[in-house]
Amino acid sequence: MQTRILVPIILSAVLAGCSLNTPIPPAEVSIPANWSSETASSTWPADGWWQSYDSAQLEQLMQRARDGNLDLASAASRLLQADAQLRQSGAALLPQLGAGVSANRSDSLRSDGNGDTGRDIYSATLNASYEVDFWGRNRALVNSARANLQASQFDSATLALSIDASVASTWFQLLENQRRLTLARDSLAIAEQVLELVEARYRYGAADSLEVSQQRTLVAQLQAALPGLEQSTLQLRNSLALLLGASPEAALPTPGSLEQIQPPEIGAGLPIELLTRRPDIRASEARLVAANADLTAARAALLPGIQLTGQFGAQSLALSGLLSNPASAWSLAAGLTQPIFQGGRLRAQVDLSEARQEELLIDYRRTLLTALGDVDTALGAVQQARIRHGFLQQANSEAELAFTLAETRYRAGAITLQTLLDTQRTWYQSQDNLVQQRSGWLQATVDLYRALGGGWSEGAVSYAP
Repeated sequence: MQTRILVPIILSAVLAGCSLNTPIPPAEVSIPANWSSETASSTWPADGWWQSYDSAQLEQLMQRARDGNLDLASAASRLLQADAQLRQSGAALLPQLGAGVSANRSDSLRSDGNGDTGRDIYSATLNASYEVDFWGRNRALVNSARANLQASQFDSATLALSIDASVASTWFQLLENQRRLTLARDSLAIAEQVLELVEARYRYGAADSLEVSQQRTLVAQLQAALPGLEQSTLQLRNSLALLLGASPEAALPTPGSLEQIQPPEIGAGLPIELLTRRPDIRASEARLVAANADLTAARAALLPGIQLTGQFGAQSLALSGLLSNPASAWSLAAGLTQPIFQGGRLRAQVDLSEARQEELLIDYRRTLLTALGDVDTALGAVQQARIRHGFLQQANSEAELAFTLAETRYRAGAITLQTLLDTQRTWYQSQDNLVQQRSGWLQATVDLYRALGGGWSEGAVSYAP
């Protein structure tokens, strides 16, 4: 009796070794040995990279975004869905069990017409079925679901990195805009003081109406710049509130000084290490693994399948007898099924899976090349932003000195108003350019952090069960 039971089980174990294995085609992407721009350090960014800016306000915003961002909440829901799909696929590797209980009444009369000889019959059955994973189809489907789950996890990490970078970039833009707004108001105040001086000279006959008109034009131009800067500030505040998952009227940290935030020195490591440092690359790789498993499953569907079925039943005239002394019987059977005609559906599924694998392989190559280009470009941008900021600092110092000298000479009547206006415009523009360039330098470092994958790191991932 035991031999008959063990034969199908041993057979299924042997046949499981015949499963298909579809190799993943190579990506064939050339990885450079070094970046085009030199870096101060070869150390990769650490988790919590925003702390390198030494800004308490930025750290507070990052925490609020991690807790309240609605896109991150949606990503968490997608992770739950992917986990449920993995558990659903794994159920195919286990036997399917079913149970049934029934009670029947058999009514009949005795031959002499006296009395009822009916009987109550109780029965219980336990059914089991198991599909032998002959070619590894079910196992491949589980591997596909597992890889898709990991891709969803990597997507979630990519989204978190993008939101972190957006919060930092938007915060720096807000600081830039508010500094430019303060600068515009200060420049307007200086222009109004000069206008008072010109009008006084005009009243004493030392200046003509043209000079007055020219200075009034400058004052009006500076006044016209204020509404646009105020509107930009409002838009940036609302964008930042949305990233935090808050309403527009939500309180934000008190802005600090843009000049006090020092751009950090960022190490970029080696290009080959980028493959494990960016979650979007790992997500693309995981989807390629999932597509490869789907192709294996599609090919296995063309081959014969084995189904094991078993049934155990018990019957008794009394309900209590089902447990104490039942009349029982059991059966075990194995069946072989072979797809014969499906109208080309199974073959079309193989072709579809092959095309999907080819598409994702191309996508994987594109992701790798894009990531390498992002880092190389961001490194160059940080380096050039640093150089340009240094030159603009020198220009701003000279412009400030020129305006101070011009104002003194104009009061003394040594130069015309046009010369004073030119130096005033130059100084205001140099200050504005310097503020924008410092913000651009900070944002370039944020872009570099984003391109490097932030502080994200993930050890070697095995997609095998």
